[in-house]
Amino acid sequence: MKGSGIIALLFSATLIIGACSTDFELEAAWKDIPVVYSFISVQDTAHYVRIEKAFLEPGGNAIEIAKIADSIYYSNISVELEKLATGESFPMQKVDGRDEGYPKEEGVFANEPNVLYKIPVDQLNLQEGSRIRLVINRGEELPPVTAETTVLSEIDSISSSPTRVIRRWLYQEAKKISWRPGPEAKIFDVRFVFYYLESQPSTPNIFERKSVEWVVDRAVFNETNSDRVETEAFGEAFYSFLGNAIPKSTGEIRLFDNMDLIVTGGGDELYQFVRVARANTGITSSQSIPTYSNLSEGLGIFTSRFSMRRTGFRLQEEALDTLISGIYTKDLNFR
Repeated sequence: MKGSGIIALLFSATLIIGACSTDFELEAAWKDIPVVYSFISVQDTAHYVRIEKAFLEPGGNAIEIAKIADSIYYSNISVELEKLATGESFPMQKVDGRDEGYPKEEGVFANEPNVLYKIPVDQLNLQEGSRIRLVINRGEELPPVTAETTVLSEIDSISSSPTRVIRRWLYQEAKKISWRPGPEAKIFDVRFVFYYLESQPSTPNIFERKSVEWVVDRAVFNETNSDRVETEAFGEAFYSFLGNAIPKSTGEIRLFDNMDLIVTGGGDELYQFVRVARANTGITSSQSIPTYSNLSEGLGIFTSRFSMRRTGFRLQEEALDTLISGIYTKDLNFR
């Protein structure tokens, strides 16, 4: 359960839906509503599922209730992952995300504890392309909450698109980024991590390695199941991002190091979630905003992801000159 761009995309879509929906009943008869988020990946060392509940008793104060951990977490549930091919079930352990290295951000909702359900990868041993089912038993004669997904396969790099040595990247020039997805991936997040070395005026010969992350595209669809997917990265957007993301130099000396390209694929469930959100926002949208969930009951997404990382991209010649003296980055003092 890593902080990937795909998760950010999902929460962004959730915010869009919430912001555009104005016709709803804040207080209604009490109802148990499970809220589930999980992105299963064979690349992780452990699989995690976040399970919360959403309800507001009539006459209650939503803001105050949200601050009480017992109001948003189940006290006694069992969570399992099931391999559909074999019928094997594997129980997940309740843990505190803080102890796992995943503290919950400060906000309206209670952030301590950060309840997650975990199973180490070696206990489950998932295979790419396999189907798995999440089963949540809440007790109290409530029906189990279930969801299914397909474990995503590897994303293959196309080494020539783009090449690792970028000698020229004009403002109006687009660099094509291409990759070969696994058959299950339907939506992709594309970004560059830009690494640089920085020295302080008081210690000009001591450099610290730093980085900023540029999101090229948050939602590249593969609706036709193509064996090759691509997007474009424009030079002006790249240099403009650097000019805003890195503070203007007040004596700091900066040296370009290298860049990584990261392409993260999400499963059909995430694709459907974002597609529904896109189709029902904007000036032509309907007043009633539907949401997508692949849970048998409740809200949220149970899906899979896979990330490809290509390292060692270099800016040279004209591209490096543009970084040093271009209109967007000249005040950053790159040398």
